[in-house]
Amino acid sequence: MMRVISGKYKGRKLLAPENFDIRPTTDKVKESMFSTLQQWVDDGIVLDLFSGTGALGIESLSRGARKVYFCDCYPKSLDLLVKNLSFCDKKEYELYKGDYIDCLRLLASRGVKCDVILCDPPYSSGLTVKAMERIFQSGILKEGGVLISERLTESGETDSPYYVCTDTKTFGKISYDVFRNITKCALTGTFDPFTDGHAFLAREALERFDYLYIVLLVNPDKETTFDIETRKKMIKLSLPEYKKRIKIDYYEGYAVEYCKKHGIDTVVRGVRNERDAAYEEEMAAYNLENGGGKTLLIHAENVEISSTAVRERLQKGESLEGWVHDDIISILKTEV
Repeated sequence: MMRVISGKYKGRKLLAPENFDIRPTTDKVKESMFSTLQQWVDDGIVLDLFSGTGALGIESLSRGARKVYFCDCYPKSLDLLVKNLSFCDKKEYELYKGDYIDCLRLLASRGVKCDVILCDPPYSSGLTVKAMERIFQSGILKEGGVLISERLTESGETDSPYYVCTDTKTFGKISYDVFRNITKCALTGTFDPFTDGHAFLAREALERFDYLYIVLLVNPDKETTFDIETRKKMIKLSLPEYKKRIKIDYYEGYAVEYCKKHGIDTVVRGVRNERDAAYEEEMAAYNLENGGGKTLLIHAENVEISSTAVRERLQKGESLEGWVHDDIISILKTEV
């Protein structure tokens, strides 16, 4: 039995499909989803794209959404959706019977801006990526808004060139991803190891942007001392207070390729001296000319700190206090 979980319509029964042509979201997944969404749903504008039975949109109405737009083109879904909406206030919702592309175009032409978009097409349709592109192009998701996409866990689809995936929740075979329409940038390097100088750059970047990708790149001219997983762990330990605002990643190609793939238009780089500045400015001009976006150059807080200097101090048995985060000193001494 399907039902509304919480809010003013709590306990109201919803009609469910008699077969699996329509796939309703389970109560367990729905409860988790709305625990994540509540601050945006409350008095917010919600779009339930690929509505199906309308369970997610109706849950949004029950939990205080100011307005919910429902969209579906499948006759069986629409029949259930209309019946399930029978107890809802007609002033609080609109139903669009048609293709999602036309729906997005119509809402955009009306100047609609959504706090939440529920994007839950059939798993095998391949429509999620296409829909996210259309949503991005339409501009109907507010700055800071949230998009939720449900999927099969095994698909592993969490990357988007349009929005930042800030969280993923898994329930056995089913997962959902939380995407945010927020500003983002990338801090790139080998980080061998990650120093207090790198941490300073990360914090400065997060003063300017909502989300930061810290990307370990392969440098063919450098032989690294620490393996990938150890470097990732050191980054995580160095920035514990920002764990919800950073993604630590590894990429074997060029920074410009990674940024294009993830829709990042700004790369953060540190500058310690005039030689660094000349090199980084040359690279910034090259990347900009080749579609790689902008480069934000930040002057180092302590020009003496570098990964090379840390490794040298480590070899000499000198103190690393003030050079790397205290929690990774033991890791450095164990690995070298």
